[in-house]
Amino acid sequence: SGTDDIVITGMSGRFPMSDTIDEFARNLFESRDMITDDHNRWPKDLFNINPRMGTIGSCDRFDATFFGQLGADLMDPQIRMLLEVVYEAIVDAVKIKASNICLGLHPQQIRGTNTGVYLGCTAPGGADGLPEDVEPDLTNSANVITQDAMGHMRGIFPNRISFVYDLLGPSIQCDTACSSSLSSFALAFNDMLLGNVDKAIVCGTNFGLQPIMYQCQQALGVCSPRGVSAPFDAEADGYVKADAVCAVLLQRRPEARRVYATVNTVRLNAEGTKMDGMYRPSSDAQESLMRCAYTDAGIDPSRLSYAELHCAGTQVRFL
Repeated sequence: SGTDDIVITGMSGRFPMSDTIDEFARNLFESRDMITDDHNRWPKDLFNINPRMGTIGSCDRFDATFFGQLGADLMDPQIRMLLEVVYEAIVDAVKIKASNICLGLHPQQIRGTNTGVYLGCTAPGGADGLPEDVEPDLTNSANVITQDAMGHMRGIFPNRISFVYDLLGPSIQCDTACSSSLSSFALAFNDMLLGNVDKAIVCGTNFGLQPIMYQCQQALGVCSPRGVSAPFDAEADGYVKADAVCAVLLQRRPEARRVYATVNTVRLNAEGTKMDGMYRPSSDAQESLMRCAYTDAGIDPSRLSYAELHCAGTQVRFL
């Protein structure tokens, strides 16, 4: 441990059948299947989409008064949940002593600070853009439509977090498809290393509210028509869509009151031109990236005891 270490001090999230990270962990440890087909987002037989999905059931609840958000009904459910989990991640960065005295952060304490917000977000949740029935000659209609469009614009999501919590650091939305959240994490980590920010809130969100996305991806073979994710299985035929909204708080070790993990290094790369096609993974490029990461962190790969992988179970069959 060093005084310059960057550490994860708070976290929060919403996941399928899990309103907290603790509930999500408990469901995982109990081997509970959190993929269900009883959601009510669209009819089960719509477009021949397999109805099995991982859905967050609390996306229709929000305390607009608490967050001071008038017109919250015109905001994408993702940003409403992001405001909640960011608050919880900040509050989570505390340590309770034996005397029941809490040492750590209160959301009011980071107002006006050089704290950055970095959001990973890719697929649209609600409707993007302006509807066709806008009546710009009517002031009220134009105002409502504009607020609706701004409330669903993904690039505004991190800015709204910075606005609500009065954070003065960078406010960035990053879209690199499946790696969006970790790319955002890399931006935040590097900004902290460079001294550009004092703290960083890193968020990620993915919500399935548009059935056409599922229809197209199932037709392409990206999503499983059986509704079963089976990575490392010869019968794997795609992954299953699921919702998630989560946030972590990064601080430097001297000011941390709770430490979940130390971030040793974060590395990104691209795989360049590949003769097998753009979407086929390159094992050579991924191995090179892992070697660089281990070297940066000063870790012997043979000592690794746990790893999380991006295992979609999708057959590579398109260019």
